Amino acid sequence: MPKPQKADEVFRILKRHDPRFQVFANRGKGSHRMIFHPDISGEKRSFPVPYHKGQDLRQGMLSALLRRFDLPRDLFG
Repeated sequence: MPKPQKADEVFRILKRHDPRFQVFANRGKGSHRMIFHPDISGEKRSFPVPYHKGQDLRQGMLSALLRRFDLPRDLFG
């Protein structure tokens, strides 16, 4: 199970894993950010992530992110 982490740290980890990941601030609702990748299994994929300073993303959110982008289970520790 991934450990809870801050949203900024998750964005950095994703960019290090694959530089094609993009984070958009103006595509989500309110305090959400949209993570976008142009080619996962031959198609574009995006995922909304809550962005609240000082709060961690929970394990369920990180697990869903891993599944959505077909990432390795140990990416977030």
